[in-house]
Formats: sequence, structure tokens, C-alpha cells
Amino acid sequence: MGRLEGILLREPRGAGGFGYDPVLQPVGEDRACAELSAEEKNAISHRGKAFRALLPSIVAALEAAG
Repeated sequence: MGRLEGILLREPRGAGGFGYDPVLQPVGEDRACAELSAEEKNAISHRGKAFRALLPSIVAALEAAG
């Protein structure tokens, strides 16, 4: 986890996202991250992967506190 592999583009593409999004094309995609919908990007992003890995611990902590 912690990676979103791709290639760097020569020119920025797309209007969405921030940071590297306009210049990173994820492996297996023909669009830059800035051209993906929020749902598509969250499905492959390192932040989305990290949150999904952390979610069971958050749920367990909330259940224990409740």
C-alpha cells in the first residue's frame, strides 16, 4: 500500500484534483488522475487504500467507545 503507480505526462491534463493529478497517468489508465472522477481516483489512490485499510480499526474503536 501507499503507492499509486503511473507515468509522468509531459503536459498537464484535466481540471480535477490537485498536486500531481494533472501530470500522473495511473498504470492501466489512458487518463490523468485529474481526468478521473472522484470515485475512480479514490478507488486507486494511496489515500483511498490507506483509509480502507484503517476503516475496520475506526469501526472497532467506535463500537468499543459506544
